Amino acid sequence: MGKNKLFSGVFILAFVLLIGFSTFALAEPLKVAVIFPQPITSEGWTKSGYDGLMKAKEDFDIEISYQENVSAGEIKEALRGYAAEGYDLIIVHEMDYIEPTIEVAEEYPDIMFAVIYGYESADNVAVVSGTNWEANCLAGAVAGLMTKTNKVGFMISHDSPIAHEFLNAAFIYGARKINPEVEVITTFVGSWDDTVKGKELAKALVKEGVDVIYSQCGVINRAVLQVCEESGIWAIGAVEDMSYLAPQTVIASAIAPTEYLVYGAIKDMINGTLKGGNVIKGIKDGAEDIVFNPSLKDKLPENGEEKIMELRQEIIEGNITIEQIREELTKQNVKF
Repeated sequence: MGKNKLFSGVFILAFVLLIGFSTFALAEPLKVAVIFPQPITSEGWTKSGYDGLMKAKEDFDIEISYQENVSAGEIKEALRGYAAEGYDLIIVHEMDYIEPTIEVAEEYPDIMFAVIYGYESADNVAVVSGTNWEANCLAGAVAGLMTKTNKVGFMISHDSPIAHEFLNAAFIYGARKINPEVEVITTFVGSWDDTVKGKELAKALVKEGVDVIYSQCGVINRAVLQVCEESGIWAIGAVEDMSYLAPQTVIASAIAPTEYLVYGAIKDMINGTLKGGNVIKGIKDGAEDIVFNPSLKDKLPENGEEKIMELRQEIIEGNITIEQIREELTKQNVKF
């Protein structure tokens, strides 16, 4: 009888310890890593994503890590490093790194990966992005509205299918929707941070007669604003409201806060709803929009803001789609 009681006591103790250990294991914080292609101090794209990570750290019980300035040649090593360290979610904050991410993700099927603004997904790779076109369409509309020379410039960091089929197509459509006579001159910088080259290309646009420039080039955006300011032409900010950088030059900003996307991916992972595939957020979700510089609203043409807001509402209601945009431009023989 005594032996039975002793055995029962040992069994119960072992069971309690096992339950306690399991509970402790389940209570371990989610491990999240984010890889950035630029310094986290960069205005716009990278800083916004970093802010999303920091907000998630404040709101959730998670363990975080990040790497900045990760080049295309370093991305696979960075991904494998985090995977080997047992991170649950690895977020890549660069659309052009989607292919190496998918390659590495195949090696770690039990780890979840996410790419911000990517263009291809997999079973354990989620593409979390805005529409890649809605805010750009509105930026184009503002450019078409403000130009006097009927020449506007669009500077894009890298030449890619997304750049042509989403960003450029939408910008051209928006500009022509407001001003059918406008000519859009698009230039590809080939970099997110070569400010010298960015300035040179912006100055070249000015020499061609462009009087409104919209730059989607990360760190280069600031350099472009300086050229616009010095040249006395309008600029349209990107990713964040950039009117504070050049209050008399930035007429509006096409915002696309990646903070929302990084934070949302982490939140979905915690809730168990983040899966491989595409997660698209647009204007109606707060992930993209156009904001006017309040101090320059008196410079807008009569009913100018109303025209932009009408276009915005058409997009929200689904009356304009990116497929429709590409189809219309193709029918008009407009290259994008």
